[in-house]
Amino acid sequence: VGRAMLPGHALTFGGFSHRWGGAVASVLPAKGSAVPGVLYALDPGDVRALDRFEGHPFAYERVVKLVLDEQGRRRRVTTYLQPREGFEFWAPPQGYFDVLWRAYARLGFDARGLLVAAGVAQ
Repeated sequence: VGRAMLPGHALTFGGFSHRWGGAVASVLPAKGSAVPGVLYALDPGDVRALDRFEGHPFAYERVVKLVLDEQGRRRRVTTYLQPREGFEFWAPPQGYFDVLWRAYARLGFDARGLLVAAGVAQ
């Protein structure tokens, strides 16, 4: 559908993914920050497949958030977040980071938040 920003949040890494062998992405509330993302239109079958892929409801929770689309309109979206209880911060594995790095470049996102979250920049 297009790109969007999740205001008032910052990208973070933590938890553990057996698929990736380490920490994976989530977002946490953070004043003055925003996380870029992509909007998709999904049918119920897509949501079920995504639930399985994201490990919902065990690894990630489905949460409704408000984002700003490219035209500045507020849109209600569903996203997947790691549960905050017991969340531990740590750097992502290189292969996982590389996938995100390429996606940020391809989509024209500012990579500073990604670098900060991964502990590469301050």
